[in-house]
Amino acid sequence: MMKKQTLLNAVLIICGFLFSVTSCMQDHKIGGPEGFVPDAAPFVTGLKSPLGLADDTKGNIWVTEAGSGEGNDGQVTLITPDGKKYPVITGFLSKMSPENSPEGLNHLLYHDGSLYILHGVDDMLYIADVSKFVPGVTEPMKASSLTGEDIGKFVRDEHPNAPDDKDSNPYNMTFGPDGDLFIVDAGGNAVVRRNKNSRELSIYAVLPDVPNPTKPLAGPPTIDAVPTGIVFDGTNLFVTTLVGFPFPAGLSNIYKIDTKKTPVKPEVYKSGFSEITDIIFSPNGKLIVTEFGFSPAGGRIASGEDATISLLAPAITPVDLLLSTSSADTYYALYYGPGLIMKLTASK
Repeated sequence: MMKKQTLLNAVLIICGFLFSVTSCMQDHKIGGPEGFVPDAAPFVTGLKSPLGLADDTKGNIWVTEAGSGEGNDGQVTLITPDGKKYPVITGFLSKMSPENSPEGLNHLLYHDGSLYILHGVDDMLYIADVSKFVPGVTEPMKASSLTGEDIGKFVRDEHPNAPDDKDSNPYNMTFGPDGDLFIVDAGGNAVVRRNKNSRELSIYAVLPDVPNPTKPLAGPPTIDAVPTGIVFDGTNLFVTTLVGFPFPAGLSNIYKIDTKKTPVKPEVYKSGFSEITDIIFSPNGKLIVTEFGFSPAGGRIASGEDATISLLAPAITPVDLLLSTSSADTYYALYYGPGLIMKLTASK
């Protein structure tokens, strides 16, 4: 069975191939778009395997770049409202996966002047104070100066994905009940809760495997439901998944976890998606997802309330979608393959 640490990278490669074929022929509750209109030109280009987006109250965007896969060139980059790039934290480990795709930094959050940063090779959570960072003035921090919290060791020790091999890949996160941090681990197929005050970790929920519809022609009897995105609406956590080999279309789900109920149990909220990579709220609290897909049309941005509704298609290997906190009806889509950010305007 494919190691889940590298499952996301395999998806990126497959979808990158699909795009090349076709080219030849924070949680915000703010009204729901009927579609997106992208700017004629990218907002930012030249990013090295970017995976995560966050913004602050000044309209700056913070981006994680996994790097080249050939050393310590992963970094966190700040992008000003006029599209200029500035390195903020440099020197994160960047490693080439067995599928020949760079891996390292995953998603990040900005909160009260600090960045919460996940690394999928070190399996660490890093927290960096960037409250005094001034673009073009402040020298970048070194990743080696940060103290990491070892998410991976905890997840592997707990082994929530048993009987599969012990694995961890802290991938995405949100703040949830009591201000605690909730991390989706794409290796352990679990939601990890980090206590706000004590920093104690616990396994909050485990995502169930899904039956393999291609059995016995291809793949195992069940397929890993790998969590990729997570948001919180004040009561419920919503968690997205992509599914493992043989990557059948239409099997990715959005799960709802009612945080007021015990025992904690993920329940399917919406189904019929293909390889979801991120999730956010629209202005009226409706869900929007980014989706790689496995068809000649490539990826897309879709309604999280109805898998049949596309809001922007095709979208080129989308891995993150950000709703601006400073500009009305403005979103930013992060495209892993070409390493760019597209600025989108919501149509109503």
